[in-house]
Amino acid sequence: MRLSISAAVAAAIALAGLWLAGAEPWLEVRRCETAAPLLSLEMKPGKEFSLWFFHSYDRAFFEEHYRLERDGRIVLTHMTFKSSLNGQGFEMGVYRPLPDGSAELTDINKDVPEILFRLGSPDLANHTLFIGGRRLRLLDYAEAGDMICIRSGFRYRWQSAWDKVRVMWRQGKTEPPG
Repeated sequence: MRLSISAAVAAAIALAGLWLAGAEPWLEVRRCETAAPLLSLEMKPGKEFSLWFFHSYDRAFFEEHYRLERDGRIVLTHMTFKSSLNGQGFEMGVYRPLPDGSAELTDINKDVPEILFRLGSPDLANHTLFIGGRRLRLLDYAEAGDMICIRSGFRYRWQSAWDKVRVMWRQGKTEPPG
């Protein structure tokens, strides 16, 4: 009986170790010329996010919609906008006018290795990242004029678990263990 309990505990520990050693995709926002991320965002595979900004010519909103795949690929799925479509850098897709006067390009589904853009000022672009219910104004993390790269990366589950333990520890005590 003790041997079977010990074997079950050892198997559970081994499975937990294997799970913790696995990696999951993350989204990282960086200044293109630096290695350190401005933001590292935990993302579940299949989760969607978008980059919203004021279009520089039309002075109207433009939103690029993406999905992060399990293998770390970023896929541009569609775009929504209130723009006159001046022909600067658009992707192919199905054009659909929307009842509110805006429009969308759907069915793009294009892999993008990274999302690159020059961060605009609050009055000219105000680039904002939307992930789930979170709204992240990128000017809170970088300066107008910075070249920004958004790319996916992988992070081991043990790193994420350790970060969560440290946050909980800080909320209750002043020093983490170890």
